[in-house]
Amino acid sequence: MNENISAEFLREIGKNSFFHHNGDMEMRREGLRCIISAKRAGDPEATYLVARLILDEILKPEAENSEEYALALLSRAANKGFLQARAYLNKYCRERYREKTGARFADRGCCGPLVDFDNKPIRVERKGVFTPIDAVLEYKGGRNVLTLSTNVMFFYSDDIPNADKFENSVLRGLYAWEGEYEVFGGQRIWVSVQVTQEDRAFDNLLIVPITEAMESSIRAMNDAVNIGKKKAILSDTIKHKRSFATNGLKWRANSRKIIWVQSENGLFNDYEEIMHVAKHEFGHALGLGDLYESASDSLRGVEKGTYSELDSYAINDRFYNLVMCDHHGPISNNDIEMVILAFRENKMQLYQPTKTKGKISSALGKGN
Repeated sequence: MNENISAEFLREIGKNSFFHHNGDMEMRREGLRCIISAKRAGDPEATYLVARLILDEILKPEAENSEEYALALLSRAANKGFLQARAYLNKYCRERYREKTGARFADRGCCGPLVDFDNKPIRVERKGVFTPIDAVLEYKGGRNVLTLSTNVMFFYSDDIPNADKFENSVLRGLYAWEGEYEVFGGQRIWVSVQVTQEDRAFDNLLIVPITEAMESSIRAMNDAVNIGKKKAILSDTIKHKRSFATNGLKWRANSRKIIWVQSENGLFNDYEEIMHVAKHEFGHALGLGDLYESASDSLRGVEKGTYSELDSYAINDRFYNLVMCDHHGPISNNDIEMVILAFRENKMQLYQPTKTKGKISSALGKGN
């Protein structure tokens, strides 16, 4: 490849030659070579196009598992900000999930109040002045509705530019959990997210952007209070600009819930990224553990093939296109199933234990 030719130019030349010269095979081959060269140079759209061509069985890669390789390319393009790749990756994983679990859905039916895998009625009613997120499950109008209500308060240690846009991005992340899902063998449930923004003393979900002033306060507090490994973990989290959620000493429906949001450039104007981060961290506030592998957090990751309901979203051995693994990923039926169990049992639901601590959620391994 000529070093003076940009990846974007190569990609556009390749697209024109490959997609608009159906009758000229030499032009199409040259176009494909240009697209592949642009992909090798890191162009996200070219990476997406190569993935699509592999999945459409037009292009055969040298990789042993061509589907997995193509999904990895889609993920790479999506995480570089190419929205079309993200939309296609999510759609592809969902369709793969439906193909693998559709028969199970047909067996269960969807009418009547929600029941668990043992056919026992599920009752959820966690609410009150000391409950940051109210969760109420009802059967009304012929459908099951899980209503998640929270009062959001933003706490600023100093001003950030366009605070209203930042807050809107966070709220979009919370509302992303709203929608229709199929849980416990295919029973349909509607999840409603209701958010208020009132000045309350206790009953709230606190959102804290970690500005420079807040970072200095956290470091000072960390130096004074934390010792050993916890101190190192928090320092590492702050250093690498990772957002996180805290749920008191142990997650309970009534434990204090705070989402700490970091910004790569410190300006908190990467609004799309903030939305996805808030979506992931809200999952922790709803009682879900992490799915990804993290040595610093003593998380080994979940190996592909461990749980059938996750495999449709698997991209690599321990990486899944799911919100609690990749914050850009979709929210799945299984995530909602675990949220229901978290509030029903008043206990955090885990995909994986931290070393030998904690038990895997009973929602896993049931096929949906």
